Amino acid sequence: MRVYVVIGTTEGVYQDEIGGPWTAHPDKEIVSVFAKQEDAENFVNNRKLKKPERRSFGDTSFYKGGYYEMEIEDHEVK
Repeated sequence: MRVYVVIGTTEGVYQDEIGGPWTAHPDKEIVSVFAKQEDAENFVNNRKLKKPERRSFGDTSFYKGGYYEMEIEDHEVK
């Protein structure tokens, strides 16, 4: 059986060390799983992606929450 997994990408921007530079750390997570490719494509096309919340610290901006990208992966399940 083939399943279609919708993967959403989020981005956290933080310091790896206190006082260090602010760096982006993208993270992917499963949003939903579908049995039909058409259903997965409709989900991605019809879903309005949440706009990330923007916060600033000095000269650095980071985004918190929301998906800025979605993709579909297909997997074979036994």
